[in-house]
Formats: sequence, structure tokens, C-alpha cells
Amino acid sequence: MAASAVGIITLFAVVFAGPLAWAFATYVQSRRKAADGAAEAGASEAQVDGKATEREEMSGVAYTLSLLGYAIGLGNLWRFPYLVGKWGGGAFIIAYLVCLFLVAIPAYLMEMVMGQYTRKSTVGCFKMIHPRWDGLAYGQALILLLVMAYYNVLLAYAIIYIAGSLVDPLPWAADSKNYFNVEVLNGYDDYIGKGLGPVQWKLALALLVVWLIVFASLAFGKKILTKVTWVTVVGPIIMLVVLLIRSVTLDGAADGIEFYIGKFDSEVLGDLDMWASACSQILFSLSPGFGTAITMSSYTRPKENVFRTCMVVVVCNSAFSLVGGFAIFSIVGNITFRLNAAGGVLDEATGAMVATTVAEQASAGTGLAFIAIADGMRAFGSGTNAMSVLFFSVLLTLGLDSTFCWAETFVCYVEDYCLVKGRTKPAHWKIVGCICAVMYLMGLLYCTRMGIELLDIVDHYCITYYLLLAVALEAFMFTFDFGWRRLVVHVKLATLGNLRTPLGQDVVPSLFWRLGIHFTMPAWCLFLFFYIFSTDVAEPYGGYPVWMQGIGWFCLAALLAVTPLGFARSLKLGTGSTLPPLEEDEAALAAALGIKSTLPPLGQNEES
Repeated sequence: MAASAVGIITLFAVVFAGPLAWAFATYVQSRRKAADGAAEAGASEAQVDGKATEREEMSGVAYTLSLLGYAIGLGNLWRFPYLVGKWGGGAFIIAYLVCLFLVAIPAYLMEMVMGQYTRKSTVGCFKMIHPRWDGLAYGQALILLLVMAYYNVLLAYAIIYIAGSLVDPLPWAADSKNYFNVEVLNGYDDYIGKGLGPVQWKLALALLVVWLIVFASLAFGKKILTKVTWVTVVGPIIMLVVLLIRSVTLDGAADGIEFYIGKFDSEVLGDLDMWASACSQILFSLSPGFGTAITMSSYTRPKENVFRTCMVVVVCNSAFSLVGGFAIFSIVGNITFRLNAAGGVLDEATGAMVATTVAEQASAGTGLAFIAIADGMRAFGSGTNAMSVLFFSVLLTLGLDSTFCWAETFVCYVEDYCLVKGRTKPAHWKIVGCICAVMYLMGLLYCTRMGIELLDIVDHYCITYYLLLAVALEAFMFTFDFGWRRLVVHVKLATLGNLRTPLGQDVVPSLFWRLGIHFTMPAWCLFLFFYIFSTDVAEPYGGYPVWMQGIGWFCLAALLAVTPLGFARSLKLGTGSTLPPLEEDEAALAAALGIKSTLPPLGQNEES
């Protein structure tokens, strides 16, 4: 093997694409500052809803970029195409869009508004709404720890593949499946009598690199993070466009695209497992239920139009998944074409070579990215190393954005805790360093020989279950203790006088948002929660050994035990909400409008 000049040059281009985009955007923004930025910046220094703006603030661009990076993650380009292939092409996309509109979008807007209104992290926000919900906030803090520990191991895989893309020929060219399973994972052939096994040094080293990147990006404040975000948000978009343009020209690409948008298996729409997968995918992508959107929104300007930002993030997130699917399925179509041109694949039942299909190649699970697509890089000829660097750099940067937001959320929890307790807050870089160190040590569990199986267990029993439960409980919290009317008044008051919304932003259509928050969100999420629970009780998930199933159930039980603690404490102490009276917000809006309130009378239904 020799170093690939093309691969190395491509990697440098990838690294510098973001800073160049940031420099250009900064130049454009400075030219428009006199006309646009000064007005909104001046407005943000005022008070909104009668609350002072003492909290550190992010600019509108930084806020939007952070949420975009948080939403557009690894699952958009890896898990989404796999689920499309598994569940019959277009049928899954229909289910995905239904869950997006009826569950994810209402939940996302709800969290963003609550964060901006209270200007507190998730724990402080929920306590302010009503102390009975602080157990839910602590549960969300725990799943942040769990997901950060295993999620970055997936990024460690990408680091290994980026390093491999810098040599020619690619180290997995001979057998991509063997490279992933043996060289990267060194997994066991079976689970009988096996434990987690020793830590694999390649994975441990790659994971260390990932956490060093996270530390360097977060330790020195939000200005540095904003610059880094230009790399990790703009970079993947540019790289995806290049990948898309090149991949659609491959032999067999049309067959892959036809499966992606042309196949529609209507029978799958009656399969609840498919709906559970679709709902889990969009919830994990936008990630309401983690509390991160609440915390990030607490740092935005009080005059920021979070309604508009919500729409931008939701559209861009789903568009990235849908457009990325064209690139992925073009490559999968080419893989299928090449396999069939070479005589097909081995049928283990008959021992004969048979033709394979796009559906079979697209349902490869984790292997879709690290086996099938990695193997597909060979189809790009002299551009093999360059395209390989591009693809795995996209995976890495997509994942880093999500990690940045999760880690920043947890840092905020620590800082707010010190503030509430009246303790001296440690230097920001020390908090970030401690969190990164702890997360790295926890992540070593997933760098063992059965690490990928443990990752799947924790992801299923903790993240899938608890996201569904958390979103449902947040809907109840909003309905009974925050209120629809408060959301409407706040959004209008916060945006009143802005250049784009001089009369304030209306939350329309009202029926859609209220139906989603009050009914479809809690009903659908609770239904899927209990459906998945009954399925796992009837048949253990994934066929993993009993001791590993026990880890999953124990972690879920711990999360469920934490959640009702706030209710018990609230009943014992008799504490209540510390939100300002709704009448104060309405009076502030009426005063800002300079007229008597024209909002409909506050009835019992409006209040909720």
C-alpha cells in the first residue's frame, strides 16, 4: 500500500471548505449589518415578556446552525436509507412524513418556545413550569450521557475509514465485510460463553481523536464553536452535492433510485414495526425528548423568531435525508449491478450463485455504510480515494454536530447547577474537559469485541423507549402547566417589531399545532412505547444473550425510576409553578401593540 495523493488533497479540501464558507458569510453579514443586524441586535437587548436578558446569547445564525447541525446527524445518511431499504421503499417515506408532521414538528416547536421563554436549561425550564417535571429532566440528562458514550464510537469507525482512504489501494478493497468485522470490530463469531471482551486499540485510539475534536471545539466558548459549526454543517452539504452528482452517473444507479422512489409496498403500511421505526427515526433525528432544543433555545436572542427557525431546521433536516437517499441508493444500485455482472451472490441454502436485488443490498444494517457503501467506493475508478474521503468525512462531520449540541447541553446543566447552588463555577474548559474524559471512558465499553452489540442494546432499550415516553410526557406538561395560549402570546410578542415580522409572528394553522401537541404526540408515542414493550417481552430483542438483555432492561428501569421523582417531591413539599402569570404576558403584548388585547377571551380550552 502507498499513500494516496488524491485522498490527502481531498481531506485538506474538506477541512478548509468550512472556514472558507464562514469567512465568506462573515463578509456578507458585515455588509448587511447596518441595514439589518443593528435593528435586531438593538431589539434583543430589551426585555421580552418582562424578563431580563442576562443569559449568554447566540446570534440568529449561530442558533440556526447549531440546531441544523444537531438535527442533521449520522442517522440521516446512514440509518434512514437502511430503513427505507428494509421497509419497502416509498412506504417507509410516507410513514416517516406522517410521523414528522403529527409528532416531531409539534414537539420540536414546543421545546424551542419553552426554552426561549424560560431562558433556562432543560432542568431549570421544567422546574419553572412545575417542579413535578424535574424527574423527567433528570431522565433526559441520563440519556444524554448514554447516547454520547456510544454515539461517538460510530464516529470512531468513520475516523478509521478516513485514515484508510488515504492509502491506495483501499485496505478493504479485497473484502469489505471482513475488514469491518475483523480489522475494525474484531467481533466474536458467536455469543456462547462470551463477555464484552478486551478493548480494541484501533477503536480506542480513534475514539480518543473524536473526543479531542469535541473538546477543542467546545472548550473555548461559543464563538469558536460557531466557527467549527461552519465546517461541520456547511461541509457535509457541499460534500453531499459532490457525492450525489458523481454517484448518479454510476452503472446501475437508476435501479437504486427506482427502488428508492419508485417502489411502494402498501402492505407494509399495516406493519406497526415499520411505524415504530419511522417514528423512532424522525424523533432521533430532530431529537425532541433529549432536552437539547430547549437548552439551545435558552441561549438564543429573546427577539429571535423560533417559529421560523423551527420551520427552517425541519425542512432542511428532512430534505438532507431525502436527497441523501438518492446518493446512497445510486451507490447501492451500482453495488447490485456489479455483483450481478460478476455472477451474483452465494445462496447459502442451495450453494448456487443467484442474482441479488437492490432491496437485499440496502437492508444491510450497520454494514450499509461500513461494508456495502465502503465497497461501493471502488466504482469511482481513479476518484476512489477522493470519494471515500468525502463519504466518511460526511459521516464524521454529521455526527460531530450532534455530539457538540449534546455535550454543550450537559455543560449547561453543570453550569446552571453551580449557579443555582451558589457555588463558584469552574472554568468552562475544565467542565468540558471533565465531561469529555468521562464520556471517553464510558465509550471504551463500546470499543470491546462485543461493543457493537452493546451499542445496539442500549440504543434500543434506553433511547428508543425513553424518547417516546419523554415526548409524550412533555406534551402533558405543556398542556396542563405551560399552555397553548402562553406559546401563542410569547411567539407574537418576541417577534413583534422585527424587520420580517413587524406585527409579530402568528402560529398558524392553530388547529394543526394544537392537534399535534395535545393529541397525536402523546397518543402515538405512548401507543408505540407499549407496543414495542409487548414485542420485546414476547421475543427478546435482537437475539442477544440474556446477560446483555439484562443490561438493557436495567438501564431502562433506572430511567423510568428517575422520571416520577419530581411528582413525589412536589406532592411532599407542595411546590408549584414559578412561571409568570399569563395575564402579564397578555398585558405586555397589548401594550406593545398599543391597543387593547384583540386576542380571543381566555377560556378554559384556550388556556390549555
